[in-house]
Amino acid sequence: MNRIVTRLSLLLLALALCGQLHAQFTTTFAKNVAPGQNNGMYYSLPQTMLRLDFIIEETRFEKGPLSDYAGNYYEMADVVEYEDMEYRLLDVRMTPVASPDPNAMFFVTMTTSRGGGKVQFDVLPNGIIHSVGMGNTPEPQGERPMLMREPPHPEIDLADDDRGFIQLMTAGKTNAQLAKEVADKIEDIRKARFYLISGDVEMASNPETFRAMCQQLDAMEQEYMSLLVGRRVTKKVVRTIYVVPNRETPTQTIAKFSELEGLTEGTSGTGSMITVQTLSLNTTAAINAPSQSAVESMSYENKVFYRVPETANVRVMIDGRTIMEDRLVVNQLGALLTAPVNGSRLEFDPETGQIINIQ
Repeated sequence: MNRIVTRLSLLLLALALCGQLHAQFTTTFAKNVAPGQNNGMYYSLPQTMLRLDFIIEETRFEKGPLSDYAGNYYEMADVVEYEDMEYRLLDVRMTPVASPDPNAMFFVTMTTSRGGGKVQFDVLPNGIIHSVGMGNTPEPQGERPMLMREPPHPEIDLADDDRGFIQLMTAGKTNAQLAKEVADKIEDIRKARFYLISGDVEMASNPETFRAMCQQLDAMEQEYMSLLVGRRVTKKVVRTIYVVPNRETPTQTIAKFSELEGLTEGTSGTGSMITVQTLSLNTTAAINAPSQSAVESMSYENKVFYRVPETANVRVMIDGRTIMEDRLVVNQLGALLTAPVNGSRLEFDPETGQIINIQ
C-alpha cells in the first residue's frame, strides 16, 4: 500500500512539474508563420531610420513682359531673357527616427498550461514591444510611453515674396508705349528718392520713418524695373529623404544634386552624387549573438527577442566630400538576443529595443 501511495505521489509531482515547465508562449520569426494563423500576436523591435532634411535655395527667373524694350532705356546686361530655375544646396540636417523593423518582427503563440500564470504583452500602436510579463508580476509603473513622433521640418525664412507683376492699364496701348510709361515712372521714383535724401522735401525727423520711406521707394522701383528686366524670385525649401542603414551596404547612394535640376531622389538624375555612409564602431562585437538564420529558423519557448543597439559614424557626402558627420545609435547594426520571461516582467526602450527594466 505504501509503495502504491509513493508511486502515485511521484506521478502527481511529475505531472505538476511538467505543467509548470510547459511553455506559456512560443516566439517565432514572423515570416515563418502560416498564412491565416490567428492564435497569437505580432510584435517588432525598432530600427533606426535616418531623416535627411536638405535645405535648398530655389531661384526662379521670370522674364519681364516688356523685356524687349529694356535696352531702349537702360544699358543692362543682367536682363532675364527666358524662364529658368536655379538651385543651391545650403545645408543638410540629419535626425534619427525609430520605426518598426521588418527584419525583427516576431509572432507570439499563446498556449494554455496549469502553471506559470498568464502572459501579458504590452505593444505600442505602431507594433513595437513595450513590455512583457508572466505570472504574478506587477504592472509597469508610470505613464505609458508616447509614440515616437518625428520633429517638425526645419523652419526657414523666405528670402523674397512671390508677388505678381504690377497690373498696368493696357487698353489701347502697345508694349512700346507701356515700356515708355514704366521708364518714366522709374525716373519719377528716383527723383523722389533724391529729393528725400538731399532734404529738399519736408520729412519726419524720426530715422525709422525716413528708412521706411526709402524702403518703400526702393520696392516700387524694383517692381517697375522687373517689368523691363525681369525678376529673380528666391526662396528656401526643405526636401526630405529617408534612409535605412544596413550592414550589407554601408554606403548608399540616395540622391543627386545639380544647380539646374536641384535634388533628384535615387540615381536617375544628373549632377553630384549624394551618398550616406554608415560605419559601425563594433561596440557589440564581443556579444555572441545567434545568427540571423538561427533567429529566422527556430522557435523559442517563453523567450522574447530584444536588441543591444550599435553605435556608428554616419556621414553624408557629395561626390565623396563629407558635408555632414555625426555619431548615432543605429539599432539594426546591433545584436539580436533572447531573454527568458519566466516569472518576470521586462520593459523595453521603444526607440532601441533594449531591455531597460526587469522586475
